[in-house]
Amino acid sequence: MTKTTSLLCFLIAFPGVCLGQDEDFTIIVIPDTQFYSSSMNGGSPEIFEAQVRWVVENRDSLNVVFVTQLGDFVQNGDEVLAEWEAADAAISLLEDPITTGLPEGVPYGVAVGNHDQSPFGDADGSTRLFNRFQGVSRFDGRSYYGGHYGATNDNHYEVFSASGMDFIILHLEYDTSPDEAVLRWADEVLKEHDTRRAIVVTHFMIGPGNPGGFSTLGQAIYDELKDNPNLFLLLGGHVPTFGGEGQRADVWDGRTVYSLLSDYQGRSRGGDGWLRIMRFSPSLNEISVQTFSPYLNEGRGSFEIDESSEFVLSYEMSR
Repeated sequence: MTKTTSLLCFLIAFPGVCLGQDEDFTIIVIPDTQFYSSSMNGGSPEIFEAQVRWVVENRDSLNVVFVTQLGDFVQNGDEVLAEWEAADAAISLLEDPITTGLPEGVPYGVAVGNHDQSPFGDADGSTRLFNRFQGVSRFDGRSYYGGHYGATNDNHYEVFSASGMDFIILHLEYDTSPDEAVLRWADEVLKEHDTRRAIVVTHFMIGPGNPGGFSTLGQAIYDELKDNPNLFLLLGGHVPTFGGEGQRADVWDGRTVYSLLSDYQGRSRGGDGWLRIMRFSPSLNEISVQTFSPYLNEGRGSFEIDESSEFVLSYEMSR
């Protein structure tokens, strides 16, 4: 049975952050939001908005440095404009310089999932509306926006710095068959930014369980990029079965690359607002992963505390 705990436990666990180069910082991971954007399976745009509003309200206390959305931003690709408008209303809360206290808002990126493409759910289909709402023109000129592959924003990357460390995060489009040209581009980007610690996001990276098996695309991404010494983390969603959680750890040339799955669309109300909090603690060389919903418990929040939802990854940050 799933175990949960209230937001109070979180406030006790993280009453503040350290100062200086060992300062703790947080990356927020928002999985498949399609049923919120489409108001399907009991979901609603209000749940998506509650997730993002919570991030904004807790940006300072958690030292949130980046937010990644794992794809399936919407349910029906290019076919239902209202879904994109709903998703845009939610994610745009990150961009408000007044509420976030940041001129460019909270840095973020959205991956292209199969449901963000048309024909409906076609992982090789059109991304017209994705690029209308999440295209190059939206991000071009922002200091954290690194660039994109080709003429669209289907594959893009962002950069950020935290606690004296520099990071790069790639968001790669989900395709049923790996696009070798895109993978070569991703490899070139990581090699050009070899001093930045690298995270790669694609909608379907691994399946559930521990170890969760790589998807075809996930395996291709790992095989192509594993020789980059800066690569340490792969993230994906897409698979809601068996609780929608999975992880694996692969060692290459003495380095560990972690892969994590989170997808809660199979839960009540289209996902119940669950998201992931990844707390980086340089002084401990640890990444604490927690699964949290700011929507549950009448908006007071709730944690899922079973072993697949709350765990710690060892990651060297002190050197």
